[in-house]
Amino acid sequence: MSNGKNITSQPPSRRLQLKIADIVVEARCADPDTLLKANPVIERFVTKGEKPDCVINVHFGSLPDIALGQQIFDSGGPWRLYSDGQKLIFQLLASRQGQIFVPILAVFEPSFENGELYILPQSEYPISGPVTREQEKVSLDPFQAPLDEVLLVNLLALRRGLHIHALGIVSEGRALVFCGVSGAGKSTLAELWKKKQVRILSDDRISIRKKDGKVWAYGTPWHGDARISLPEKAPLDAIYFIVHGKENRILPLTAGDVAIRLMVRCFPTYYLKPVMESTMKFVEELSQEVSCYELQFTPDERAVDEVLSHVENRKA
Repeated sequence: MSNGKNITSQPPSRRLQLKIADIVVEARCADPDTLLKANPVIERFVTKGEKPDCVINVHFGSLPDIALGQQIFDSGGPWRLYSDGQKLIFQLLASRQGQIFVPILAVFEPSFENGELYILPQSEYPISGPVTREQEKVSLDPFQAPLDEVLLVNLLALRRGLHIHALGIVSEGRALVFCGVSGAGKSTLAELWKKKQVRILSDDRISIRKKDGKVWAYGTPWHGDARISLPEKAPLDAIYFIVHGKENRILPLTAGDVAIRLMVRCFPTYYLKPVMESTMKFVEELSQEVSCYELQFTPDERAVDEVLSHVENRKA
């Protein structure tokens, strides 16, 4: 990852906090032989000493013998969601070292404020070089994909927020978000913006949240091909829905059109009705409060210049 300061690697501990979109998730482990350590993708989003919005108790070594209940969602990939009528139960397969898939069971309250995480051990833990006393313990990542992003999407939706497919930049203290489906050109635009005096929050995933009376855009750990992500935020100035074009044009959109486009480009939680209702309510609110446009662009610096000119004209 680039476009940010170097982050000193955090040593393993029995308590680990992650902060994304001003939402703090804390993982705790009571086992003295199991230490928690964030993976490199999210390490720069690690924080300390903050009041958590969600607390997860981590258990390593075995999965509990509990009834999963009714299946309410199948991602078609690495996770499924069940409910026993009181708890939400996520059954996941997380990749470790990009190759080995380890079964995980995560049980949450419907509010996502408390949870229990159960992880089976990997058969081997390769360690190179001299083995220290701390390395003899298991270093466990409690925020493995896909749990990390699935958890954020739900926590964000319940707190007047939205997680979207987008590139986000900060220019003169204000955020501009370029929202697009896969292949729309987010990474291409990110490379073009690198040549300007801007901060790039992320080239693929942006969180938007209304907090303290303002709408904010946040960088997230989940970057795209440009491999850019920052643990920063800025007040949201405008959203541009990007499409490839023969020329650079910026067109205004109605609130109704904006709401539809946001729903197509966000991470909807339709598998949980209360969370989805919160998502839809915030999308409606966002479409009425934030200036939104369609950006038809050519893949060269003229597209960036067109946006900068548009921003200046809006100020006038």
